Amino acid sequence: MKYLALGFLLAVSAPTFATSSFNEVRNVVFGATPSSNEASIQLEMKNYEQGHLPHYEVTSSNFIVGGVNRLLDRATRTLKDTDDYYPRLEKLVHPNGACFTGVWTITKANPYSGFFKAGSKGLFIGRASTALTETERGDPRGFAFAGKIFPSMDQNALVKTANFFLVDVLMGVQRSRYLDVKMTNNPSLGFRTSVLAMALKIMKVFKAVDSDPIYRPVYPISEMGLAAGENVKTPKFMMLETDKSVARNDDTDFRDEVSIRKNHANGIKFNILVNDTSKDQAASEWINIGNIQVNESIISYGCDRRLHFAHPKMK
Repeated sequence: MKYLALGFLLAVSAPTFATSSFNEVRNVVFGATPSSNEASIQLEMKNYEQGHLPHYEVTSSNFIVGGVNRLLDRATRTLKDTDDYYPRLEKLVHPNGACFTGVWTITKANPYSGFFKAGSKGLFIGRASTALTETERGDPRGFAFAGKIFPSMDQNALVKTANFFLVDVLMGVQRSRYLDVKMTNNPSLGFRTSVLAMALKIMKVFKAVDSDPIYRPVYPISEMGLAAGENVKTPKFMMLETDKSVARNDDTDFRDEVSIRKNHANGIKFNILVNDTSKDQAASEWINIGNIQVNESIISYGCDRRLHFAHPKMK
């Protein structure tokens, strides 16, 4: 991962941002499992290497360890750090996932700027996950999708990525399929008695580091690849839904359901919808402006334990 300084050469306080190439980040997710001398991590890595589906449990006891509020530390870091990956990153709320590679394409004229603008096209790495512990059909599941857009079709170009994070229902709800849900940047909290206390703890921490613990703005996308003199125009709401052409299946675990190798030889197409007035998933205001076509997926240590999606802070 490379770092570029903004501002004057000797300005000590100049901000920095991380840059990566698509191939660099893809190798973290799809490449060989890194070595480790820690027995617990070795066991964890072996689980992936043998093709097993890990089932990490989200518990309040894991949020504070040795007097350190790990959840607060992690929430603060993900709002400040733009790193695309780390040597190890234990995800405390969305630990179980599957990763994709593909292409972000905007096809329809719209009033928005940057990489929301018609004609925008870039390489893409995404991660499907569930909030909290549940991954299997029959349990309430909080489906989520994190995306990382590379503003280039050159797999080796060093670029600053734009990240977004979308969710269906934060506390989870009964859903038969991941591919049937719509996920937005302003999801409903939901209600589940069994996880209510833990969910409120999470919301309290998120509220401490940002003004809105649920809404995630998408301005990094509208600020990416701006033309000279172009004004920034960002949609307030963004939603992802699976295209109707994608075949559905009844696999129990959502990670099997979205597996390209197992179920989707032609890949998966997710439609990108935006609007400025309504967060309601069923609202008529949503307009389809393009798609994310993914053609490769994996369940890996790099996906669950290294890949990072920076969350944009409220402005």
